[in-house]
Amino acid sequence: MKQRKELIRDVPLLARLPEAELRALASQGRARSYAAGVTIFHEGDPGDSLHIIIEGSVRVAVRSPSGAETTLAVLGPGEFVGDLALLDGRPRSASVVALQPTKTLVVTRNSFTRWLSERPQAALALLETLSLRVRRTDEALADFAFLDLPHRLAKRLLALANVQPENNPSDRVRLRVTQAELGSMLGVSRESVNKQLNLFAREGWIALGRGSVALIDPEALRTFA
Repeated sequence: MKQRKELIRDVPLLARLPEAELRALASQGRARSYAAGVTIFHEGDPGDSLHIIIEGSVRVAVRSPSGAETTLAVLGPGEFVGDLALLDGRPRSASVVALQPTKTLVVTRNSFTRWLSERPQAALALLETLSLRVRRTDEALADFAFLDLPHRLAKRLLALANVQPENNPSDRVRLRVTQAELGSMLGVSRESVNKQLNLFAREGWIALGRGSVALIDPEALRTFA
């Protein structure tokens, strides 16, 4: 019990809850581990559980009827996946793949809805988090409509690195992400991403590696974005 409670103690969605409520939820969950590249669930699978990300990161993606894949989001510790299907019981609206070794706390739909119905404070926290998700989606749509690729790419790199303004601009952050994955996130080709990344590299803002991008000057990217 103690180990499970410690897993969810620092999750922002639940951080304001009293210890007793954390223990109650922890007792309903189980920890699961996934190797990098493993699909946690597929689009269309039954929506029967919530995954709270404890360690690692995941990619949320959907496929078009023609088979083309688009990345909707990359999520890390403190965030969760499976919330929509968990709340409405409908099939999964997207697939979720572990980008690196990842650990999640899994709570089934029946257990979660029973726990949530008894705790209005937790329900409010969940609504606030879902609201942030909607705002993030609206921002992404606005960026796609009004920003060109260079600016959208700069914003995406900063979002992936979770670089905050108070960080030292000289800090180097290495992102484990391929150019094909960046293209999927932005809805453009890998070649277009490669061309723009090389321009950023020539400016000295980033350095390119095999399957990675290092942010050498986050402040320059932030100013550009």
